[in-house]
Amino acid sequence: MTVLFRWIFLSTLMRITVMMFAVMLIFMVGESIDKARFIGNGLTLPLLIEYLFLKVPFMISEVMPVIVLIGTAMYVLDISKHHELAALRAAGITFLKLIQPLLLAGAVFGFLMFAVGEWIEPAVNKRLAYIERVHIGQKATLEQGVQWLHDKNTFLRLRPLTPSFFTVLMVKRDADGLWQERIEARKGWYEAGKWVLQDVYVSQPNPQGVATQHLESLSVVSSLSPKTVAAPDPRNMQWLELYHFEKTLADAGLDSKGYLFQLQRKLAAPLGCLIMILLAYSLCSSMGERMGSNAKGLVLAIVVGLLFYVVSSVVKVYVTGDDIPVIYGAWFPNILFLGISGYLLLKKEGY
Repeated sequence: MTVLFRWIFLSTLMRITVMMFAVMLIFMVGESIDKARFIGNGLTLPLLIEYLFLKVPFMISEVMPVIVLIGTAMYVLDISKHHELAALRAAGITFLKLIQPLLLAGAVFGFLMFAVGEWIEPAVNKRLAYIERVHIGQKATLEQGVQWLHDKNTFLRLRPLTPSFFTVLMVKRDADGLWQERIEARKGWYEAGKWVLQDVYVSQPNPQGVATQHLESLSVVSSLSPKTVAAPDPRNMQWLELYHFEKTLADAGLDSKGYLFQLQRKLAAPLGCLIMILLAYSLCSSMGERMGSNAKGLVLAIVVGLLFYVVSSVVKVYVTGDDIPVIYGAWFPNILFLGISGYLLLKKEGY
């Protein structure tokens, strides 16, 4: 790593870090002002402080590309204003050599965004949702995840697919505790005092071992009904967990768009940080133009960053509404802004 590479890389890293903490501070101040009205009405000061810190991973995973864009734009603007960029280009430093340390800095924050969304956000979101629903929204809590229910002779395991549909495992036993029948269904729901099951495998012991038969559907009378269950939030799941869960839903013929979108977004969003680096350079690099011209580049960078966030948010609405394919929708912001940055860079370099 050359001195020049290290200087540009560390300087960009520092600017983006400062911008990240500034955005987080602004967010926490604004959020505390908004939520302070609930103190004494289900929310306490310690809970408010906990809520604010739990919200930080969510914000990082949402707005990191915008932070990278603005932080990089400020750094590029600074070296342009002091004619350092012009001196570097005059010394024969090509665009490719200049952009490499910037892209590495973007990759660092892209990985940070992925790591937060993969390991930190799923760990804190359940507690965050509980505070928002119970202490702020004053609503009853919802149970999530696997349920084990049982009566005298039957055990029932439910894995939620949606709030009303489950994968079902039912084990019936005799008075001695020995199992008599095992029923596994890929999809089931409870209505009118019975379980309606689809794609069912029924296993029963016999002298030769275990006999298994497959049934398209089966109704089982039971007093074991599901409790109030919320379907798992895709933001609370890691990538591999999302992959298997989405596949299970799709195989069962259930709606999996929200999970597939989040699965693709976990990969697409961090790569957006690299695209924001290219946009920042194309909008704010100059060879010594007046300050007014440079300031316009910074303002434009902020506007483009906000537009990127809006497009990323709006496209999810169209995906869930079946207006556009899920994978295309997840990658559309990257494709759009990569095209814009490519055009601006070619124009900047004189092509």
